[in-house]
Amino acid sequence: MRLLDFFRPSIETRDLDASLFNLGLDDKGKTNSGQSVDPSTAIQSSTVYACVSLISDAIATMPIKTFRKTADHREPTNVPLYLDGVNGMPNPDTDIFTWMHRSINSLCLYGNSYWLITARDRNGFPSEIYNLHPDDVEVNRKNGKSIYTFNDKQYQRYTVFNPAGDIVHIKHFEQGSELGLSPIDAGKEAIGMALAQEEFAGKFFNNGAVLSGVIEMNSSPTEEQLRVFKQSFNRKHQGSKNAHNIGILTEGASWKPLALNHEQMQFLQSRKYTKTEICGLFRVPAYLIGDLSETTKLGSSIEEQNRVFYEMTLLPYINRVETALTMMLPRNQFARIDVSGLLRANIKARYEAYNLGRNAGFLSVNEIRAKEDLHPVDDEIGNTYLQNLNQLAVEDEDQSEE
Repeated sequence: MRLLDFFRPSIETRDLDASLFNLGLDDKGKTNSGQSVDPSTAIQSSTVYACVSLISDAIATMPIKTFRKTADHREPTNVPLYLDGVNGMPNPDTDIFTWMHRSINSLCLYGNSYWLITARDRNGFPSEIYNLHPDDVEVNRKNGKSIYTFNDKQYQRYTVFNPAGDIVHIKHFEQGSELGLSPIDAGKEAIGMALAQEEFAGKFFNNGAVLSGVIEMNSSPTEEQLRVFKQSFNRKHQGSKNAHNIGILTEGASWKPLALNHEQMQFLQSRKYTKTEICGLFRVPAYLIGDLSETTKLGSSIEEQNRVFYEMTLLPYINRVETALTMMLPRNQFARIDVSGLLRANIKARYEAYNLGRNAGFLSVNEIRAKEDLHPVDDEIGNTYLQNLNQLAVEDEDQSEE
């Protein structure tokens, strides 16, 4: 029998137009720019979408590994099938990539991610786990314990009074309450400004409001001639689909280009500032979403850029997820997300450092293997420290003769 069968459904149900993974609109996120900002509107910002998809895609592609902690080292263990991206799935409906992608999306957009354990093995450990959409979960506290109320896929409402092993709750920014704080909540005004700017820019360019130049005529045309000329010009050049069309001028007309005015320059600068501000909310280096002007500030090599992305952006998410995964494993076991693919170049540098430590005599083979989460070597070589004969202390000649 599945664990969900034991949960007691409450009387309340949800309208059928709702969905477990549907983003809903509300008026609570109204900003000074006039834009309503919540997860469903914020993701319409190109910068927000780029940041969220970058973080989610990166972590969802990384494999999960599990280890057992012993007295003097850590040894790899078999990954539970529901976390094994090759031989298993978190649940019959979701592969591991989608499951992790939804988890990180929820953290980025809502500040909270929920996993519902719906089945366990004979030892009591999870064997099936689902994502719960944050919109479908209510969290309350009673007698010092968290109470989770949620909707399942059939829109039936359940209440979990003992969430210790049934619901795993990950918070993005811990603020001492039942819910985590998301970058969307923290930066509503910046995101609202970005949405307003994109809406204004779309209308601005669609109406052909940018005057890149004017047409000067030698003669004095009549009103009717001007009307016909204007209609013809607008038909051929107005709107984004007619951008960069070749214009032909006759009867002594000439084209005089115009530079961007001060207000237009300010608008472009404001959009760039807003983009940088949103990147800061998600701690994503701007060069990773197309702002190449920021590349040289944090290192020009791909290896250095990946290292900065890992340490500044991904590591906090990875640590939170690893902690949650470890909670579902047997005692003395822990989970790690394998980031070696992202930091492949750094692996070479790490191995070179190990080699230096080994040859200098302050690292043994087993100490190096422990750092790499590998089994120790049982022979004498594993715990032996090398000695450089050229660095051995030489006794005084007189003392040696004695």
